[in-house]
Amino acid sequence: MDIERLYNNYVELYVEGLTRGRELHHACILVLHERIGNRFLPILLNHKGYDMVTAALQNADFTPSHLMHQLAIRLGIVPMGIRIMRPVKGETQALIDFALTNEVVSMAVPMAEAVVAALDMRIPLWMERTQFEKQTIRQPSNDSMALPLAAMTEQLLEEALQAAVEEENFELAGILHDELKKRGK
Repeated sequence: MDIERLYNNYVELYVEGLTRGRELHHACILVLHERIGNRFLPILLNHKGYDMVTAALQNADFTPSHLMHQLAIRLGIVPMGIRIMRPVKGETQALIDFALTNEVVSMAVPMAEAVVAALDMRIPLWMERTQFEKQTIRQPSNDSMALPLAAMTEQLLEEALQAAVEEENFELAGILHDELKKRGK
């Protein structure tokens, strides 16, 4: 399978770092950066995923993906890349793509596991171009990071709604309330 054709409509990304929310205390954010350009992609992780990626970045601990990587090597399955999917209710999944003879086999995994696998196997992260355009930010400020509503969990939406009401930012409170209502909460 031609890797260029598979990822033709995708943007290549790399891990810029991790951050935690100051105002939204439950926010653990993975920050990805486009390989060619200046845009950033914030992705919400749960606490377990945040700790997993932190261990991989700081201690080169690739335990979550190491067994899968070794098995793939033994079976002659070549890891190609990881496609980041659209977040659904604050959860982002990814597909790890493997080349197997003349076909691509993909395995769905949580985002944190995908990032650890990408670091371990030294394969690129990709996001479909139009989805990337919807979710990216151009230049984060030194002290803040924005998340799209679709990337936020219900817990974070409720926390943000409470903060918006306390700050009397009723326009933002209305938007957050509508998102919670749309999700059936």
